[in-house]
Amino acid sequence: MSRSKSHDPAIVVIGGGTGLSTMLRGLKHYSENITAIVAVADDGGGSGILRQDLGMPPPGDV
Repeated sequence: MSRSKSHDPAIVVIGGGTGLSTMLRGLKHYSENITAIVAVADDGGGSGILRQDLGMPPPGDV
């Protein structure tokens, strides 16, 4: 069954970590019109050093 993106429900998901990826994997079967807002966090470990030195989100959190 082919669906038009304009007929799919608009879905916005806010979260992070394994839960968000699991949720998106399931939702893609119901809509192609999905927006994800991903939380980025760091505990200041090795990724925190990259964040400070390079001014970038920690790669482990993206």
